[in-house]
Amino acid sequence: MLRIAMSEHLKMRHTFVGKLPVIAPVFSLCLVFLLAYRAMDMVPPMAWNFWYTILLPGMVAIICCLGVNKDKKLHYCNMLSVPFPAAKCLAGKLLYYSAGLFFANMVLCAGIFISGKISGTAIGITGSLLAVILLSFVFLWEIPLYIMLSIYSGMSACLISCMFMVFSGVLLANTRLWWIWPPSIPARLMCPVLGIMPNGILAPEGSPLLDSNVILPGIIISFIWFVLMAFIMVLCFNKKVVEE
Repeated sequence: MLRIAMSEHLKMRHTFVGKLPVIAPVFSLCLVFLLAYRAMDMVPPMAWNFWYTILLPGMVAIICCLGVNKDKKLHYCNMLSVPFPAAKCLAGKLLYYSAGLFFANMVLCAGIFISGKISGTAIGITGSLLAVILLSFVFLWEIPLYIMLSIYSGMSACLISCMFMVFSGVLLANTRLWWIWPPSIPARLMCPVLGIMPNGILAPEGSPLLDSNVILPGIIISFIWFVLMAFIMVLCFNKKVVEE
């Protein structure tokens, strides 16, 4: 599986897909600097908030869709001609996209840390690194979902689904129903980890949103969704191949 992920990297490294894990976090930082140039103390919380609510899910959707489109052009021959099950190829793709997700989070974390040092305000490095790990995990379930949507539909379906999940996730993140809808989990978990509310404002001291007891349930729920989506992704791919 590691070799498949490495082959995906070689296939994508000179494409927009391969560069997007760097472009997306840099764009997020530049956007926040433009919006908050008169209030530099708000750069770290705004950058994190813009990232996990809008830009990170958008990046995941675009990467998965463009990656699948390359396989579509080959009629999936690159996956069907290898001497092992297609499920293993899909698992290698998941590993590659997961690595890109983690790398993008690390790039943003480094950028926020540096900008915080320059402006004199920074979110603790421990909280930032924990945010990187959690965001890299709780967004995993979206990768097989967008791969499925890309196989059966295309970029439009991925982006529309992404926008719907972004807005609905932010709306439910600060309610008691956050655990029902997985897109709300990242914003909810970042409240105790980074001290940032879903609307991008620093959470006031004593806020119930700062309760760290939501972290473990959020991780478990996200893992269940990832396993479910990955299983359905394999079934959908095999069905699509049979139909063609």
